[in-house]
Amino acid sequence: MTSLPTVSTGESRDLGIAPIERVSIAEKVAKHLLDLIRTGNLEPGQQLPPERDLAASLQVSRPSVREALRGLQILGVIKTRQGGGIFVSSLDATDLLQPLQVYLTLSGENFEALHEARLEVEAGLGRLLTGRISDVAIERLDAMVQAQRKLVNDPVAFRISDMEFHHTLRVAVANPFLERVSASLYVLGTEYRRVRWETPGMLQQSLSDHQEIVDALAARDSTRVVSAMERHMHSVHNSTRQVMNVELPEKENQ
Repeated sequence: MTSLPTVSTGESRDLGIAPIERVSIAEKVAKHLLDLIRTGNLEPGQQLPPERDLAASLQVSRPSVREALRGLQILGVIKTRQGGGIFVSSLDATDLLQPLQVYLTLSGENFEALHEARLEVEAGLGRLLTGRISDVAIERLDAMVQAQRKLVNDPVAFRISDMEFHHTLRVAVANPFLERVSASLYVLGTEYRRVRWETPGMLQQSLSDHQEIVDALAARDSTRVVSAMERHMHSVHNSTRQVMNVELPEKENQ
């Protein structure tokens, strides 16, 4: 019998041999639950079985189930409700991006990077909107703008209307991937913009920007729509930065 050649530790690294990663039971439980959600076997808002029953069904310990559920709760995938019960969250951007919102409030560099990403996505939406948005959707947007004229002194009501305005725009593109990306970036910047919304005079500029977007859409002018969307992104970003006094990254000051 021919013996296998002896391989040194250094040679094993060259061969790409590495220790096999050990996955904890809790991680396996979390992955299994995520798979059930992904395949639709668990739906948004659906209640999960009690921890004890989950452990019995999956044939694992209750501490492993508890650890898995805690991780999924941190990720915004599941929620506990007052009075008991564990439920699949709505799985919308607000729930799933809350952990990232905390991270993104930590530096001016993140603030600028978020603006750059949103600027590119919203400009792309503008290019597609001209040929896809319906007359009914444009009329709905115009009605929102008219309603916003009465809300410039009511930050909470204006914020709700602003959310609906941008939601209507992204849905009109009829591209679920762009819709989700746009919604995610909107949610991630919510905490930044909250300070701006509550500053006197700032909402009037958003109102003007919204009207410009609607007018450009009504004219079916793609170039004008893109410019209006970009101006709105820059306007919101610059005024928010001014209010928050966010320090720019060094690369932008050079």
